[in-house]
Amino acid sequence: MKPHKKIYQKKAILFDLDGVLVDTYKVWFRLFNRTLRHFGYKTITLKVFAQNWGQSTEEDVRIFMPEVKLKDVKRYFSINFPKFTKYMKVNLEAKIVLSKLKEMGLKIGCITNSHRDITKLEIKKAGLKNFFDVVITADDVKRPKPEPDMLLKACKRLRVKVNEVVFIGDTQTDLKTAKKAGCLFIGYRTQSELRIKKLSEIITLIYDIP
Repeated sequence: MKPHKKIYQKKAILFDLDGVLVDTYKVWFRLFNRTLRHFGYKTITLKVFAQNWGQSTEEDVRIFMPEVKLKDVKRYFSINFPKFTKYMKVNLEAKIVLSKLKEMGLKIGCITNSHRDITKLEIKKAGLKNFFDVVITADDVKRPKPEPDMLLKACKRLRVKVNEVVFIGDTQTDLKTAKKAGCLFIGYRTQSELRIKKLSEIITLIYDIP
């Protein structure tokens, strides 16, 4: 993969958390089904879960638990998430890539549809806390992804313009977020104009561009 002219002179890189820097797929599949059972609903298959991966808790509740209050689901997630972290896996390239990006003088941010307490726990367990200049969660905005609020808020906190940012995500929800914000998007193992299969490829895309 060669350096890409669209990424020249970017000042910040924003990452989605789940599915990009940290693999929590098994965590959320197990936790979500336990939540469904707790509130009296039938569990879902891995295929159905995959089709809804990356959307907001609000959307999950609307689709799968319409009679349950959002705050009750959030509370259940918060209480029970730590029980499933043994299934969490950190992307082996995450620390290396984030360190390199920092060395290159780029600002680093994380925007995630997870809630604040869960996000803090994930980042702490993954050992990624010191890499981020900003972390925006679902609790920090009125509208989660795919609305652009998180991305725009991250830009404001980092004091950069939207066209100076690259957003890396693994779902179509992330792609829609970037499009609505007017931000360049790189798909991590997901379909998009720019796509990478390994995190380290982002370094190749931006490195040594004259």
